[in-house]
Amino acid sequence: MIKSSDMPRSSFDGLDLNDIVIFTRVVQHGSFTTAAKIFGKSPSYMSKHVSQLEEALKLTLLNRSTHAVFLTDAGSVFFDHCTRILAEIDAAKADASGLSSELIGTLRVHSTPGVGQALVAPAIVDFNARYPSIKVELTVSAYSVNLMERGVDVVIGSRDFDDDESFHTGLFERKLGPAPYVICAAPSYFAERPRPMKPADLREHNCLIHTTQKPDPRTWSARFDDDEITVQVDGTFHSNFESAILLAALQGAGIARLPHYSVVDEIRAGRLLSVFDGEIVSHRVIKAFYPRSRFVPKKLRAFLAILEARLKDAMRPGAE
Repeated sequence: MIKSSDMPRSSFDGLDLNDIVIFTRVVQHGSFTTAAKIFGKSPSYMSKHVSQLEEALKLTLLNRSTHAVFLTDAGSVFFDHCTRILAEIDAAKADASGLSSELIGTLRVHSTPGVGQALVAPAIVDFNARYPSIKVELTVSAYSVNLMERGVDVVIGSRDFDDDESFHTGLFERKLGPAPYVICAAPSYFAERPRPMKPADLREHNCLIHTTQKPDPRTWSARFDDDEITVQVDGTFHSNFESAILLAALQGAGIARLPHYSVVDEIRAGRLLSVFDGEIVSHRVIKAFYPRSRFVPKKLRAFLAILEARLKDAMRPGAE
């Protein structure tokens, strides 16, 4: 029988945990040099430990160049497992230490633009106020990121990522809440125009078109008198930038169809008016994507709880 005292402290089955940690960080930071600066070591030190790991596995994990590293096929598979293992170790340490009231470390969040500006960024402000010991890094892009390669903890968005080759498919998907639309316009827009009484009236108005809305940005649907009505609309301003459509609506340029969470404050303040009381048909859902793990880090659980609370507040009665 092998006693625990006979085994190296950080090794198992011939693999050294320090080598695994260094390999993972080198990949996440994209080079030996960058990872070495963060570790306070030399690039040769980092390279030595990765070489030791490759020797123990009898595999080539990385192809090296002067300024970057690239995963081999075997390295990619091993890296995915390493990130999950290290995440579970970090989560287990936090749970065992009972850090429910004093969260520490860094939370890396990635979001799509509309959700990021209107929902995620304000939720981060709430999160920082409650947990000042945690640093949050937010990146915003129309495209997703590969969490495993960029070191991101969670991706927030409402879009489908099926057609995004950079999105990692082995992630857990958590639905945070619905993201219905609101058809709205500024009071100034209706100062010289009649307010639409039914969806068909939208054809006679200047509609502001957000070109990335699915499935067709010019096909607007609403439930009106218990019926679902679909109308083809158009207007003089089209944009793929949600904030530009919102700004145009606030300036009285036309009628917009925008996510409820992005206009709720404007509607509550009377700067925008909801055109129809009936539900605007939408199948959008705000989702969180993060690595599968038995132990979801407490900092991530805490952030998602705050994000869900902000989304629910946007949907509560009185928002329109």
